Amino acid sequence: MSLVPPSNTQGEIMRFTSALMAGISGVLILAPSAAMASDEEADVDVRLAQLEYSNGMTVTFTDSRPSNDIGMVQTGMIGRTLLIARDEGDTFLETYLEITPRDVAVPQRLVDDHGTNTPPELQFRRITTSPVVTGGLTPPRSAVISGAAACNFSHFDWVDWHDSGFPGMAPKAYETSQFGGNKRYSDSFVVNCTPEGSPSYLYARHRIYYKNILGNYVKHFDSTVPPWHQQMVEKGSIKRGRKVYYNDGWNSSPNCLGGDCVYTREGRFHD
Repeated sequence: MSLVPPSNTQGEIMRFTSALMAGISGVLILAPSAAMASDEEADVDVRLAQLEYSNGMTVTFTDSRPSNDIGMVQTGMIGRTLLIARDEGDTFLETYLEITPRDVAVPQRLVDDHGTNTPPELQFRRITTSPVVTGGLTPPRSAVISGAAACNFSHFDWVDWHDSGFPGMAPKAYETSQFGGNKRYSDSFVVNCTPEGSPSYLYARHRIYYKNILGNYVKHFDSTVPPWHQQMVEKGSIKRGRKVYYNDGWNSSPNCLGGDCVYTREGRFHD
């Protein structure tokens, strides 16, 4: 992927962001919404970086504790937002360096996760232990449009499951035990084709879990995708049992908005 030089506007935003972040100490914890509240055992998700692009796309990098799994989440509107086609063989650090200009700092956690033989590009970047928050970024040239109006779009070049949206589609869970055993990563993509402007409670939802040493599933990702939005998440680092679960805010009612409440879901587990 090609890096896009930052504009003057981006530089001004970065200077403002640096001043803002100077007053923040510790880590920025992702606050769960009321829709996500539950009694499930869950990790704490620590935000490493939040990147806002000029096309409306948001990319967030997180670190789950105590699982130590890294996450990358992309969210944007269908048909307008360019989602990044991440190279499967890249580390999260390599992806981060490819989608941000040189004046954006790099989270130390991504460097640690990468291990030895770091990319040469890293020598030109500032490394920080503080959360990175920046906006006005130009979308990478290698990004691809990932949202057709038809609710059957596929984001990944290969998948373990793909359920095209239809009215009344029931909730479903997928586990690594169905696909050859423990894996390092869970990838999930949701396209909520419920019409734009629909009430926010008509969301599509995906949750990602891992198995702890006791054999219990622990949640370390939970997100509701608004109407006429799409979201792609990649979560992992350590080889373990994993699960992805899907449901929606209209309780699978085929009569919701006369049948217009639909979402497509797809995903995969891989090393």
